[in-house]
Amino acid sequence: MAKTKRNVRAKAKSVVGAAKQKAQDMQAKLRQDRLLHKTLTPKKTTTKKEKSEAKHKKLLKRFAETRKERKEEQARKNREKTKVIGDLKPLRDALPSLQDIYSLVKTRSKDAAEKAVLTEPEAPLSANEKIRKKRTDMVNRVKSFEKLIKDKNFKKNPREVVASHLRNKYQAMEEDDDE
Repeated sequence: MAKTKRNVRAKAKSVVGAAKQKAQDMQAKLRQDRLLHKTLTPKKTTTKKEKSEAKHKKLLKRFAETRKERKEEQARKNREKTKVIGDLKPLRDALPSLQDIYSLVKTRSKDAAEKAVLTEPEAPLSANEKIRKKRTDMVNRVKSFEKLIKDKNFKKNPREVVASHLRNKYQAMEEDDDE
């Protein structure tokens, strides 16, 4: 008799537990489906468990941020402690001074203003003239490339020829700027 009473009680407890769980699930669904007064959006209600989970996530996020800040601070301090190896004098000498930069900018702006005043505006080219000009430019480029390819020095050492060409071009540009 005692065994049957225990089994009945155990079954009753499990049935009651399942019923409670179903009731809680139904209440959660109802809570989500409930609408606010005069609106069509569902009412936002959070359970105690959801609130505690949100607080926990917020706390973990704050810990992660402080840990990240601490690591960044340590890395910054380590960077400050490291010394630069070598002499910086050649680097400093290679860089132009601020005075040189200011004078260069002032002279270029004055030159540009003077050139704009002195030069008379060119008449716009017609469509045919533009086409002729582009065609002659293209022909000149092709001719120069053909000369370059046929050149013996270019065949022997193309890099040196290109480097010398660039040097000459920059020197010519500097001479034009000086004049």
